[in-house]
Amino acid sequence: MPEIYTQNISGCMADMIGDDGLTGDALEMARTAAWDVWSAMRADIAEGGFPAVSIAQQSDDLAAVRDAAARLSTHCDTVAVIGVGGSSLGAEALCALGPTPPVDVRFLNNPDPETVARFKASVDFARVGLVMVSKSGGTAETLTLAMTLMPALIDMRGGDAVADYSVVIVEPGDNPIGRLAARWGVPVIEHPVDIGGRYSALTAVGLLPAALAGLDIAAVRAGAVEALETNLAGKSVDDVPAALGAAVSLALLQSQGARMSVLMPYADALAPFARWYRQLWAESVGKNGFGTTPIDALGSVDQHSQLQLYLDGPRDKMFTIVTQQLDGRGDRVSPELATFAGAAYLAGQTTGDLLAAEQEATIESLCAHGRPVRRIEVPRVDEAAIGALMVHFMLETVTAAFMLGIDPFDQPAVDDGKERARQRLAEAAGSAGGVAA
Repeated sequence: MPEIYTQNISGCMADMIGDDGLTGDALEMARTAAWDVWSAMRADIAEGGFPAVSIAQQSDDLAAVRDAAARLSTHCDTVAVIGVGGSSLGAEALCALGPTPPVDVRFLNNPDPETVARFKASVDFARVGLVMVSKSGGTAETLTLAMTLMPALIDMRGGDAVADYSVVIVEPGDNPIGRLAARWGVPVIEHPVDIGGRYSALTAVGLLPAALAGLDIAAVRAGAVEALETNLAGKSVDDVPAALGAAVSLALLQSQGARMSVLMPYADALAPFARWYRQLWAESVGKNGFGTTPIDALGSVDQHSQLQLYLDGPRDKMFTIVTQQLDGRGDRVSPELATFAGAAYLAGQTTGDLLAAEQEATIESLCAHGRPVRRIEVPRVDEAAIGALMVHFMLETVTAAFMLGIDPFDQPAVDDGKERARQRLAEAAGSAGGVAA
């Protein structure tokens, strides 16, 4: 059985790319720090700590997810997932793998009135369902969309049972969206209290939309478990891909000034995954003046839009290229047409052959220009692979945060912005009330 994923950091080393790469000494210091952190994390995980990844080892919670998906699928042609950030991005990353989804899963994660209007105009509202997600139950964007869409949906669906077309995912306790669910008779799936939103992709938050999109959610968790076991089994930091990845990232920051981290998969289905990673890393590591800026890119699209900067701009980036085995896959180019067009190098090649050549060429070009690049490869982009990648990057992110001495699970600056928005709305409501009086 092939490995669920592999990581190659040789393209980050000075002996391959020159002066902008890591020396053995620079990496060794980071490797030691990463191993110390990982050793403590591994013991914690063994005792049930870090539930965001250990939940993958469970299966008893999947029945409720499958039941909800079956109910919504029977009664809805379109299901809108209402959530923001961690309540949406993980689910989007998973749903992107659904080749022929039995339900049209849409994501409304921004209360843009034009976007909402276009959504309502594009669907048969009498066959629409809603999945409303907020860990705290008080997320303003989710509440606003729920309180504007759900009443309209109840009116449109008439005598249909509310439980047939709606679900709320929220942590237990008294909270605004929980109160709304009780008022409307919407069934609730509990969001684990000990798992933060951006770490929730392997819970019902990610798996319910994934099940609606036709994915094998057990396979997602199986891939996550395999990646977790791979990391837990490591006898040294070199055998723990997540810890080694964290060490390389911080060593490049500290010794080479690599203040940005580009994640560039070569699969359209992984484009939303790169956006999920962007939030995970930014909100977990970017604190107290620390952190690197995550950038999501997509091959081969961004070879034409970003690679000029990456190769010839500031030397302040680390690159992670996610590759897959593509040779021989896809439709084949007619030799006669290729010759006629003057593109004989494409004669007989498949679309997969072209993308495979491009992902290899990008890695080679980055190395030739002295840009540090690591390669993460999966045999094929499927449910198991994305489950594995999610676990890898969650473990890598938390390891890096602890290496920097910061809490990977809070987001104080974001909370400041939320409170300021609430204050502005409260002041506006008070002003409007005064005029009306």
